[in-house]
Amino acid sequence: MKRTIITTALAAASIASAASITVDPATTAQKIVGFGAGAAYYQSWITAMSSSMQKDFYDTAFTGLNLSLLRIGNWKQDESTSIADDAAIVKAGKERLGNRLKIEMSSWSAPGRLKPSGDVNGKVNGQKIKTQNTLKTSSSDPYGKFVYSEFASWWKKSLQAYATAGITPDYISLQNEPDMEADYEETLFDPNEGEIAGYKQALQAVRDSIKTLANPPKIIGPEPLGIGYSNFEKYVKALDNNNLDGYAYHLYHAGDGNDNSGTNYLNPENFRKAMTNIAKNYGSDTKPIIMTEFCTMENEVREQDMLGLAHIMQVGFTSGKLNAYIAWELFWGEPNGQLIGVCPGNGWSSCTEAKLYINPEYHAMRHYSKFVNPGWRVVSSTADGSNVYAVAFRSADCDSITVVAINKGSAQNLNLSVNGYAPISAVQSTENGAKSKSITASAIIDAPAKSITTVVFTTSNTAALQCEDSPIDDPYIDPNKNFGDSLVIVDYSKESSAAGWKSDETLGAVTFETTALDGISKYVKVPLAGCAQDDCGYQHALFKLPDEAAIKSPLSVCKELVFTMRSIDTEDASVNIGGAGGSTWSSYQYGNTAPAGSWAEVSVPLDNEIDSTGAPFGSTQLSFNSDNAGIYIAKIVATGCGGSDAIKGMRTNFAASDLNMEAKVFDLNGNLLWTGIKNQALNADGSLRLDLHQGLYIVKTKASTMKAAR
Repeated sequence: MKRTIITTALAAASIASAASITVDPATTAQKIVGFGAGAAYYQSWITAMSSSMQKDFYDTAFTGLNLSLLRIGNWKQDESTSIADDAAIVKAGKERLGNRLKIEMSSWSAPGRLKPSGDVNGKVNGQKIKTQNTLKTSSSDPYGKFVYSEFASWWKKSLQAYATAGITPDYISLQNEPDMEADYEETLFDPNEGEIAGYKQALQAVRDSIKTLANPPKIIGPEPLGIGYSNFEKYVKALDNNNLDGYAYHLYHAGDGNDNSGTNYLNPENFRKAMTNIAKNYGSDTKPIIMTEFCTMENEVREQDMLGLAHIMQVGFTSGKLNAYIAWELFWGEPNGQLIGVCPGNGWSSCTEAKLYINPEYHAMRHYSKFVNPGWRVVSSTADGSNVYAVAFRSADCDSITVVAINKGSAQNLNLSVNGYAPISAVQSTENGAKSKSITASAIIDAPAKSITTVVFTTSNTAALQCEDSPIDDPYIDPNKNFGDSLVIVDYSKESSAAGWKSDETLGAVTFETTALDGISKYVKVPLAGCAQDDCGYQHALFKLPDEAAIKSPLSVCKELVFTMRSIDTEDASVNIGGAGGSTWSSYQYGNTAPAGSWAEVSVPLDNEIDSTGAPFGSTQLSFNSDNAGIYIAKIVATGCGGSDAIKGMRTNFAASDLNMEAKVFDLNGNLLWTGIKNQALNADGSLRLDLHQGLYIVKTKASTMKAAR
């Protein structure tokens, strides 16, 4: 195999010293999952800004950084807690970056009801007592001596509540810093149970609970406070490794026992030994290592932290074999945010004006995130100059190489030459100087003292390298909007009444409810017969379809209805559902199960929604009956819509030329459902033959993207 390298010539005479950087694109290491930052506090400050300022923020934070990971919190310790601000931020990020922006969710605490202290916070009445800040004990839990099952059930219900709000995490960590005795939200777990709950047992319970979800997230962990004192290894060695889909840790203490975050920021080599030890035993492309949180913990912005963050990331992606790095604060209230400081306006704490503060570490992150995409690989690189550190990345299809060079010393000359590759762009940031400044991309680069330089190279000749297909660009479809295939008939999270409902005289009235129930805070209560139909007859609750033009006749053109519902009784409700014109029953779909104790998405096919001639009946109402006491309904959505002509039109968008290429099938929310050869997925007319629900899907190969109907 041809070896391609970056070589460095002698320094120019005008430069006091020179660095030699060598990159071998043929020698590859770990695959990149992404670069990101956290949005865990001050979310309301973002949504409180003016619309124009919000746009500036979202463009700066997401488009400007080209982020691929966003870390959020699981704040459903109180089921009534609003997550609307989180949903707005995630939506804005996805609108700009598509579903390439993955979501990582960590929990800071279990609900207070599951802890002996009764409080989510670690410090209660001025005291921090370890045994009070873990899970409650249990004499009957199948996983051990603490209430692991209830903790796991809470996690599942939280994920369902977030999904309802439009947030579906790709990764979760069941506990942020399980070893950290904090004043704020916390729940403590030891590696194995003893005096307090065990992380091992909690992990098993959560995995068992969420595996029944339609699209369960990957679980990463154990996410300890730092990697000093073998903390990470203590947790991982205790648990069943099969229960983790990836590894996560923080960096608030290093391998040499230095616990001062601000000092470690200025001395990133403190991390190299501990990161190397972890990388030797853990991590792979299928089970990545993700650094999920770190900052200086300083109360002020420091210029030198730009180089500090860039150097920490260099250590992580070389010696630590990191697949991803997530900084602690994408934004923070007031000017001193790690990446971005946010001031909605004068009167907000110490803010004196409405302003965004783009801080030095923003540019350190940007030197990586803007020029390296998920699916790229770290490639071999060395730097032998004084105080120069480098890391290089190669695109999946080998046509691009990005080199990040950090010069922590005096001005140096970099003569960059890649055999077969040409430099096409370069940016540079200097401490106490210009940031993210475009510079001329050439064979010779002057690196000022204390600077970061990122250079991108490209080539069209990749035959000698072991290349891969670039990841398919995954689109984002807003789940709360009506796109041709899917029509939201009613979503009670956005309503304020039970308008449109009426019941037979013998039934109770349908009511609008606002008491939070398993993560859903708005829904309707639909009373039904509560006795056998032979005794009570067919008693109907009727829902008139809204009159808006967009959803005037969904039952005549859609394939199925999806109800988010549950039983109001302690037993599952078997519900008959049909369409009706006026109060005339048209067709039954018998035995739809609304479960007791949890919400479920119940699909009802519309195959029988036809009149005596076989034409679509086009009901104007939905009708419900059951011998159960009743049901709760949170949402009604029609799927597989668009009409027969529209469906046929989409089926003709069929490219035969790539039938034998690898293909991926996504639903319209961007969830990957199937991978294989395109010809295996499609019928001759371009419709899907896979065992999926009726509706529209996206089929992608490297050569084409199409919609196909099932």
